[in-house]
Amino acid sequence: MSARTLRALGSRVAVATTGAVALVLGSTQVASAAVDGAVESSVPFTVAGPVGIAAVIVGVGGFAVGLVRRRKATKAPAPAVTPLKVPAPRRAHQADNRA
Repeated sequence: MSARTLRALGSRVAVATTGAVALVLGSTQVASAAVDGAVESSVPFTVAGPVGIAAVIVGVGGFAVGLVRRRKATKAPAPAVTPLKVPAPRRAHQADNRA
């Protein structure tokens, strides 16, 4: 790897890490404010558990299917390119163009 590539990669990692740290620090302040009082829900039952589990299963399944499809696409041989045969142009004759 060249120095330019390493420098670009390092800056991208630094930006991503800084963003992640900022989000974590911001969410801890919000979470600490919510600890004091009890949270009441207007829904008499909780759906977060089953819905969350189903969403994770669907997401992981889609990820696996995408990886398999990508692997099959890269293993498939490239189609052979054949030259296109174009017919020679027709010449206009005097007999065909009577005015």
